[in-house]
Amino acid sequence: MTSLLRAVDVTAVSAAARKESRNREVHLPPVSVYRWWARRTVAVNDAILRGVQPGVLVDPFSGGGVIPLAAIQRGWKVHAQDINPWAVHGLEVVLSLTDPERFQTAAEALRPFAEALAERAYGTSFDDGSPARVAHTFRVAVAPCPGCGESQRLFPHAMVSALRRKDRGGEPKAWLACSRGHLFSGRWDRTQECERCGIEVDPKAKYQPGRRVRCHCAHVGSVAERGRLSWEVVLVERAGAGRRELGIPTCDELERADREWPTSLDLGPISQGRETRVLRRHGFESWNDLYPARQRHVLEALLARTEGALRLAVVGSAEMAGHCSRWDRWYLKSFEAMAGHRFNFTTLTVEPNVWGTREAGRGTVRRRIRSFVKAAKWMSEAPGVAAVELGSSAHLVGLENGFADVVLTDPPYHDDVDYSALSLPLRAWAGLPTAALVGEAIPGAGTSYRALLAGVFAECRRVLKPGGHLIFSYANRDPDAWIDLFGALQDVGLHASGCISVHSENETDKSKRGINACTQDLLLDLTSEPANEVYCQVGGGSAEGDFLVAVAAVFGGIGKLDDDWSTGLRQSLLESRFLA
Repeated sequence: MTSLLRAVDVTAVSAAARKESRNREVHLPPVSVYRWWARRTVAVNDAILRGVQPGVLVDPFSGGGVIPLAAIQRGWKVHAQDINPWAVHGLEVVLSLTDPERFQTAAEALRPFAEALAERAYGTSFDDGSPARVAHTFRVAVAPCPGCGESQRLFPHAMVSALRRKDRGGEPKAWLACSRGHLFSGRWDRTQECERCGIEVDPKAKYQPGRRVRCHCAHVGSVAERGRLSWEVVLVERAGAGRRELGIPTCDELERADREWPTSLDLGPISQGRETRVLRRHGFESWNDLYPARQRHVLEALLARTEGALRLAVVGSAEMAGHCSRWDRWYLKSFEAMAGHRFNFTTLTVEPNVWGTREAGRGTVRRRIRSFVKAAKWMSEAPGVAAVELGSSAHLVGLENGFADVVLTDPPYHDDVDYSALSLPLRAWAGLPTAALVGEAIPGAGTSYRALLAGVFAECRRVLKPGGHLIFSYANRDPDAWIDLFGALQDVGLHASGCISVHSENETDKSKRGINACTQDLLLDLTSEPANEVYCQVGGGSAEGDFLVAVAAVFGGIGKLDDDWSTGLRQSLLESRFLA
């Protein structure tokens, strides 16, 4: 009963995880096939499996698929399972990508139709008259002031966008907006006057602190109180022949952007929830509302011409919702509507060219197809096999007692990420069920969090062979999350075998705005029988490290914890500098 974590070189693995987290697709190409939130690194999971003879592995929270992929790369037979239809569908597509040439042939057959469609929707010309395509269309929210009734453009910042990436030098030219919503060409390095009204504009100015807007009439109020927003096209990015150009839209570009493009799919209503309430508060009632008509039209047309894995490449591009995606004004790129593990709301949005151009466009179908080809090449060389099932982790579908050598998983970290809500628009586009998920292992799911986890861990223990290991990572700043976790493990008769701390997938946690972010994971190894000794390698010295040392000290007693363990753990964690 020796911990499998003994073989992990914590320093080397943390360095590899840090490097991987900056460019995941290079290290594990299949992760680019479908969007998932809070994936752990393959570096950590591969290090756990590296010294173990391949056998049968179960992952009851397969989510983004990193663990099943790490396992099949090492020759394991894998049972993966998740309660979220989007996760299961995505991993099923990944596992089907074993013939790169077949996928490439299907993609090439789609290309003529897609290029013609893109020309109709986005065809344009550069300022010098040479042919181009619209790569991005920028819209600003417009709404009347409750004070004076005057319609106002709600630019979030004075600096709308640089004309050249900040890290590539050149002149600091930019598009700027004054506080009255007038757009003009200027510079991002100095204060200047609006060309239209003469108002002095500081490029560093923020116009919506706390999403509150000041009108020229002196009325100050929230964006939400202005009611349903309308959206006005103010800029376009043109691309082609190795060039990119950001400018005021022409009459033809305006007409194409706001034309009555025919659409037919109904994506369904946006229900009120913890993550979706920001959308509802600002007037989005249906998932349809996240997309301009042109974007919906092109997505629907491409979906009608695709099937199988190629269809998922189209669905995946819907993450760049044209009424919800924000623009990085310094590095000239767009972000998905649910970036940072949250639904974004911004009053300056960017609609992508769905098909995409060679020069610009994150998340476009064209770029996703290239990623799928790389993923298919990787999958064709993986020696292991995997099957994926839809279902709650409290009931592992079709698995007999003593089926698995290892249960290796990455469970939800309490209620940090609402996977169900974030996946809803993608599930709607894919035609997957969008009903509330029953049985999620998160607080507030109808029973106590500890009881939910106990049900999961009891099932994990059932399917483990004698001497098998349950290993998972966990990170959280909430003392109650750790208390419920350890209580559940104790309740089902598991015993601590080992724990180590390693670098997490993020340098900083953007979903928590980098404030006391969890940048380390505690890897926990448990068995059904007591270990000879509990292996522990958890480094202190920092606020987070000392916090984890306190957690690890209690973890080592799981299987024989006394009656007062939770009181002591809560007290020590509440006194931690990490929670200050």
